[in-house]
Amino acid sequence: MRRLLDVPIRFPRVVIAVWLALFVAGGALALHLDAALSGGGFTNPRAQALVTQEVVEERFAQSPNQLVVVLDGATTVTDGTISRVVSILRQEGVDSVTTPEDDPDLASEDDRAAAVIAGFDGSATAAQNLVPGLQERLEDARLVDDVYVTGQPALDFQLNAHSKADATRAELIVFPLLIVVLLFVFRSVVATVLPLLVAGSSLALALGIGFLLTRVTEVSNLYTNIVSMIGLAVAVDYSLFIIKRFREELATGKATPVAVRAAMSTAGHSVLFSGVAVVLALAALLIPRVMALTSIALGGIVVAVVALVITMLVLPAALTLIGPRIDRFAVPFLRPAAPRAVRTVRSRIRRPALVGTVGIMALAACAVPIAGLSLQSPVASATVLPASDPARQGLETLDERIGQEGLFPVDVVLTLPADVGTAAALGQVERASTWLAQRPGADDVTSVTSLGLPAGQLTTLLDQADTPADLRKLWDARDDVITARVLVTTAQGPDSVSAHDLVEEVRTDLPAELTDGTRVAVTGATAQGVDFDTTIVRSIPFVAAVVLLLTFAMLAFAWRSVVLPALALLFNLLVVGASVGSLTLVQHAVSDAPLNSVTPILLFAVMFGLSMDYMVIIMSRMQEMYRAGIPYEQAVLGGADRTRSMINSAALIMVAVFLSFMTAQISIVREIGIGLAIAVALDAVVIRMVVMPSVLRAIGPRAFGRARPAPDTTVGEPSSETPAESGALVGT
Repeated sequence: MRRLLDVPIRFPRVVIAVWLALFVAGGALALHLDAALSGGGFTNPRAQALVTQEVVEERFAQSPNQLVVVLDGATTVTDGTISRVVSILRQEGVDSVTTPEDDPDLASEDDRAAAVIAGFDGSATAAQNLVPGLQERLEDARLVDDVYVTGQPALDFQLNAHSKADATRAELIVFPLLIVVLLFVFRSVVATVLPLLVAGSSLALALGIGFLLTRVTEVSNLYTNIVSMIGLAVAVDYSLFIIKRFREELATGKATPVAVRAAMSTAGHSVLFSGVAVVLALAALLIPRVMALTSIALGGIVVAVVALVITMLVLPAALTLIGPRIDRFAVPFLRPAAPRAVRTVRSRIRRPALVGTVGIMALAACAVPIAGLSLQSPVASATVLPASDPARQGLETLDERIGQEGLFPVDVVLTLPADVGTAAALGQVERASTWLAQRPGADDVTSVTSLGLPAGQLTTLLDQADTPADLRKLWDARDDVITARVLVTTAQGPDSVSAHDLVEEVRTDLPAELTDGTRVAVTGATAQGVDFDTTIVRSIPFVAAVVLLLTFAMLAFAWRSVVLPALALLFNLLVVGASVGSLTLVQHAVSDAPLNSVTPILLFAVMFGLSMDYMVIIMSRMQEMYRAGIPYEQAVLGGADRTRSMINSAALIMVAVFLSFMTAQISIVREIGIGLAIAVALDAVVIRMVVMPSVLRAIGPRAFGRARPAPDTTVGEPSSETPAESGALVGT
């Protein structure tokens, strides 16, 4: 740390100049981020559903990206209106079009609503970027009363747009709150502005780096949300810890460079370990290798590293230049906090072991609702979007007026060797279709055998070189392989529990109903959601193991103790469990929908990293006192007392940041914001202020190691008196 500080203390203006240049460059790059982000990301590209989807696209010439134009009016939707829609779609570069003339099921019974399906062979991002222009052109054409562009690319585009709006809205809400809280904490304008500058520049640089990341990999729109959420919390908290300690050191009469070094060698050292803990915990989210979690991990890691670098280098440079002027422009109606008197701290808790046990049991009880937790990602649903969104309105109109299940069928793909013959293969298709029609959750089944053609005629048509178009969508025979599709529309919608159960049942039980050699695979939006949920659930033990192992190793190295890291892991697990359990109760109170499958694993990784802030800051202050010769119990109580106001202020800032995302229009962002706010509140109030001091008092000095360490003289002592001379606890 001493070597690291040489640069900002000796060359503060150079460091700040470099920071300003990077800030401007990052801000310029950040302006291009929105257009480069991708929607969706809630799929596993290596799982059966997406692998099979590639087979469907190749064998049946199905466009990978399909937009749906929904027309709804008070009068009949005419053929001329449909033709004008097709013309506009062709001008936008559509590769295939399906109209009510091709498929009568795309029109309502009263012909006042109709849908046109447009297939695009380009990338998903290219299809998504067509959405706003296409929606505007169709509205300007005034073809019918209401026109909506929906389908998966439109849903993904709108998710992207709303995610950006949510992040911006949260920032506009939280920055005024941060100013008020920081003014009450620091009571001066100069000290208040510094954390805001650190936070703002951290966000700009992280978003700029995000644009560079999109050049080498797909990045989800959730990157923006997590950068704002994590960046604002850690950047302000890290700055608060260091500035507060710097002012304490100045108050003891130290010169500015000495005070900077003292603050960075104590609070700065704790912040460094806290930041590394955040990075390690978020890095575990890379394990599932799915775009949504990878983007969240990248966003959190990038903004945490940027905030850490700025806090470790730029903030010391600024403090070196500002010096005692850190207290300039005091707020008139807020008196500066008087130096705290040297005093012995006494606890009102007379039975720490009992209090600690009760606190642990209470948090464990809060985690009990996890037993009834239901997880599901809404892959084929628009419910994650606000009710006013045109893509959601289009899907709901389609569902109500025409029926949208046919857009998101459970797509069962049967593969047989060509040498079994067409007739035998049709027998397998018929058997599969009959079995599927009898399954709970299935509404309608479509295959080549359900089209009403006599068996002999159907066999002849399939064997001829020029197979009719309606059969080519369901049957392909080439390269010595017969591939047949059986499309199942669901009774309760593609994101219903019954639809998910149907996918699982098909994969598990249908192969046994068919002859050996017939391979069964399932694709479609529902199957993609099932595969994603399975990937996340199976990844949880590995993510947890990595986070626990890395965190334990880092804390054991930092504290030279085995007991303290074990306690840290226990406390963090209790907080995460209690917060997920509380969030489950909140979710059940307001909706029957299950939690997004991403939420628990994300809460675990993010909260495990963030809670280390408080653990490291408090424990480091306790150990600092203990190394200075203060008795163990007084070190524990004094460390908690000396950090109480700072921890409470930091927690208030984090809670304000996370609760600001309750205004988000994207449901998963609201879930994460509420869950993190609950976790931070429980962590700061229950764990750090009550449970942890009680448990440490009950364990005794062995918590800090077997023997008392030698006094630490690397930084200036807080008082010229020794603890024995003063006869009281010395504040550090």
